[in-house]
Amino acid sequence: MTWTNAYSVKQVGTFLKKRRRERGYTQDEFAEMVGVSHATLSALENGKSVSTKTLELALQLLGLRLVVVPKNAEVSVTVPSQGAKHEI
Repeated sequence: MTWTNAYSVKQVGTFLKKRRRERGYTQDEFAEMVGVSHATLSALENGKSVSTKTLELALQLLGLRLVVVPKNAEVSVTVPSQGAKHEI
């Protein structure tokens, strides 16, 4: 399982792009799955403004979840099926 700390929309987009490629989807294929144009998916992956609904659906389709916590928070995440613990 790949984890990331993203501190900007650009970093979220870069992570989504990496994850999409790991799953073997082209931009056109994934854009169709999300229900958006190629241009909208490209905008998302490049940190441009897209709807939160589009971001949420893209995350879900890639098996991801967005979690927002205070900057000074200490967070521990465990993936039940893998027993892996990740400190953030």
